Amino acid sequence: MSATLLTVEIVTPQGTLYSGSAQAVSLPGGLAPFQVLINHAPIISTLELGAIRVLDSDGDEHVFAVTGGFVEVKNNRVSIVAEEVFRAEEIDAARVRAERDRLDAELEQETDLHRRAQLKAARVRADLLVKVAADATVAE
Repeated sequence: MSATLLTVEIVTPQGTLYSGSAQAVSLPGGLAPFQVLINHAPIISTLELGAIRVLDSDGDEHVFAVTGGFVEVKNNRVSIVAEEVFRAEEIDAARVRAERDRLDAELEQETDLHRRAQLKAARVRADLLVKVAADATVAE
């Protein structure tokens, strides 16, 4: 007998961020973005910086920004474990844009290569948060 829904769980060190049934889950896989539908083949994948989109059993979309982690898909269960995950609707886009502007200013002045790499990584993270927040606002 085949299942009709996926069971999805997103876990961070702070606890379970999301748990529920879903029709589909889109993920930023380590090699390429991919989508998990019902009866997907078992897979374990790393997750890159990007957006997780969960289409729940009612047809509502839940969007999250993830900075990396991994996912296991097995027997219609999607288990996502990540260090940092942010709900799109909880992202303060204005604060993140201000942080991005501060990072840009600091990058212009920084000469240490190691520090520049850290600042660039923080800038990419800020870009992701702004994009996910904007995408969620457009979808409403």
